[in-house]
Amino acid sequence: MFCEACGRNLAGVERLPTAQELTAPAPVSLETAIRDCLDALDAAGSPAAVEIQCGQRRAFGRTPQLTGWIVVPVDREDFEEPRRYEPGVVLSVDGTLHRLDSELRGWGQRDFPQYEHRVSADPVEVPETEELIAALARLPRKS
Repeated sequence: MFCEACGRNLAGVERLPTAQELTAPAPVSLETAIRDCLDALDAAGSPAAVEIQCGQRRAFGRTPQLTGWIVVPVDREDFEEPRRYEPGVVLSVDGTLHRLDSELRGWGQRDFPQYEHRVSADPVEVPETEELIAALARLPRKS
């Protein structure tokens, strides 16, 4: 009735962990996932990095660009009901997360629809979800 590893009396424990809980990997924080992702991308030579327009358009001069990787693409439905729009997430080369938006362009043109992507100039706070951490873990394998 005592734990072989620590010597604790198991009769006094209300609930023991399941085998799955004991063998499950420790949860990874978003910060750790970003750091691991950037390390893997740097080791691979930064594959699939893209430059996306950043911030507002300028009347004269070049529009700033942000270099990074699309972690979560924009999820949108423009032509079927119900219409939806969920912005995406971009990981910049400096390790910050930015909001990815797309604008539907080309109404009345032969090559309609076209989507123009734009990234927020300032980093954004993104909720730490398992889906985001999993997307970061898959990112280095994309090419």
